[in-house]
Amino acid sequence: MTPHLRGVCAIVALAVSAVAVFGGSADALARTASPPSPQALYLPEDLSNICEADQQALQLAITRHWRPALKSIDQWTQLVRSFSCDLSGSRDLGWHRVPLRAYESAIRYPLQWAEWEDHNGRPRRTVRTYYSAAQLPAKIEFWIGGRIDEIRYDRRTQRIDARFPAAGTRGASGVAVQCAYTTLQFRQQNGLWLLSGVEPNLSPRC
Repeated sequence: MTPHLRGVCAIVALAVSAVAVFGGSADALARTASPPSPQALYLPEDLSNICEADQQALQLAITRHWRPALKSIDQWTQLVRSFSCDLSGSRDLGWHRVPLRAYESAIRYPLQWAEWEDHNGRPRRTVRTYYSAAQLPAKIEFWIGGRIDEIRYDRRTQRIDARFPAAGTRGASGVAVQCAYTTLQFRQQNGLWLLSGVEPNLSPRC
């Protein structure tokens, strides 16, 4: 092979390598730049009232929103329905207090309980962790209603959060609260979704 021909081959090889490198980088950049699927699901009006919504339609909406689909979502919707509706009747639309011990078999430990307290005029979030039913206080309870404001799924921690709004109701102090809510957190254990955290917030900043 002549020196001239070797030079041409080297240039061609270099060009092919450059295309491969930059093409690969472009592909990787495109994959990186593609926006992640939304984490929060805001339900349409006909599905947000979990006490009366079509359960299969609710499960289908959740399954379509997250890919790959969440496992045992039918069991999760039944569990949430139990928490939000069953104690006071399937058509209860208002808030009521739910004694947590009534659902001891549906709790996954460690269970986290988050509270918001005013400290020197500023809201402060404190978290308590219970590692067994024996540690659970006898009087622990929270407000919850039949309407879900949002469902949030964290694929990294494999946790579902369901937020229940309290608009139009009254808080513990008797003062009307327009922005209060309770968030229930669920994680899987042995293939079943169980309650893993509760965060009632009676006076959030709107």
